[in-house]
Amino acid sequence: MIRRQNAGAKNSLPAIGVQLSHLASRLQQAYQLTTMGKFADAVEKFRAILLSVPLLVVESRQEITEAQQLLDICREYIVGLSMEISRRELPKATLPDQKRLCEMAAYFTHCNLQPQHLILTLKTAQTLFFKLKNFKTAASFARRLLELGPKPEIAKQHCEKTPTDAHQLQYDEHNPFDICAASYVPIYRGLQVVKCPLSGACYLPEYKGQVCRVTQATEIGKDCIGLRISAIQFR
Repeated sequence: MIRRQNAGAKNSLPAIGVQLSHLASRLQQAYQLTTMGKFADAVEKFRAILLSVPLLVVESRQEITEAQQLLDICREYIVGLSMEISRRELPKATLPDQKRLCEMAAYFTHCNLQPQHLILTLKTAQTLFFKLKNFKTAASFARRLLELGPKPEIAKQHCEKTPTDAHQLQYDEHNPFDICAASYVPIYRGLQVVKCPLSGACYLPEYKGQVCRVTQATEIGKDCIGLRISAIQFR
């Protein structure tokens, strides 16, 4: 880290206001807000952390990697939590409404979250798919839950006895996809995608040139050199 100590007035450099350790501490606060169900507050906290990363000045490649990991973590949580906030505001009256709710809940389970948060998303998705009588997919969520530790529930046993889905949804768990951070639909592997140059958030091509929904400060699809927070990146 660049410091001003023991430097003369002529050779001194500005003090660094943002430190990696400080951002890591704030990340734990954002995790706690997520656990408490305060999703809107958590999104703001994650976004503030993400926008602070470009202000870092680090010396090692390890620190560069950790800073990039911070960006990735914040992006995953902002996309997932924003989608969940939107899902909870959607109508539930009709079958198309219920199918859309299930789809968004399923997409949320593919965000890269901490295990304790992923468990909550899987439970929500399992419950919604069970109510929709999509037992085959509900059972897959139950199996993923078992891999994370929770004990099996009676619902899983029922799903396995009736391994069928009553309704076709826009969700293929076996086909890797990114989530469009604007429309909350899957962008399956092989399809065209544009990204935010800072957060790496993915979008359908129609959103190119718009403001990134994750950062609220960058242009989707803008061609940039990427994150530069260390002198070794310019050597």
